[in-house]
Amino acid sequence: MIHLPIVDDCHGCGVCCLQMGFPTFMLPAKPLTEVEIDADPELRQRAKDPDIRRHLLDGHPGESFWHDLPQHLRLELEEFWEVHDGKTDSLNGPCIWLDLVTRQCKHHEYRPHVCRDFDVGSIECQEWREHYRDRIKP
Repeated sequence: MIHLPIVDDCHGCGVCCLQMGFPTFMLPAKPLTEVEIDADPELRQRAKDPDIRRHLLDGHPGESFWHDLPQHLRLELEEFWEVHDGKTDSLNGPCIWLDLVTRQCKHHEYRPHVCRDFDVGSIECQEWREHYRDRIKP
């Protein structure tokens, strides 16, 4: 098997965004009470994991990049979620922010933590590039 070269930038690639569907921000979540958790069968099941229970009880302020997102981009995402709510196909395609011509993020400066934390040239990057080798621009 011929391996692709390790890269140090994303120019013309974008393969890590081909199965994202949409940028995944950590959204704010209000703290829940034990009563609220136990009253919801799905939450009760998830909360059997002590870490998940703690997160549900603590809530989360959401990531800073979500709070800094311009209103028009937030509305775009909220409309996307409303249409695709609960549908598994929402993650089976390119991120809605990926420009398929340039293979660059249309809103790179507003990307969430998960995108910022993805290391160019990492093992994960190399695996994605190998998987989508036929879709990488020369």
